[in-house]
Amino acid sequence: MQKMTYNRIKEVLANKGKTNIDLATFMEVDPRVVSSWCTNKNQPGYATLFKISDYLGVEAGELLTLKKDLRPVEKKKGKIKPVRKSKGKRQSS
Repeated sequence: MQKMTYNRIKEVLANKGKTNIDLATFMEVDPRVVSSWCTNKNQPGYATLFKISDYLGVEAGELLTLKKDLRPVEKKKGKIKPVRKSKGKRQSS
């Protein structure tokens, strides 16, 4: 059984602050074509995928996944506490 490959174009566009329209303009294609890629209804060819990766500044492999569920993971909000170095010797357990 062959595994299906899905793309992460929609996710990477969002991470880069770009829209479907931005990509469609750059690629000189109808925005509906980009929409079909972003929803994984259609997949871009390899040459197109490399052109998209150049535009987004990522490796072509970063645009692909074998997972169908591409919902973004929610980031936890909060402050990161700095790590303090201890002044004494490290105690062994």
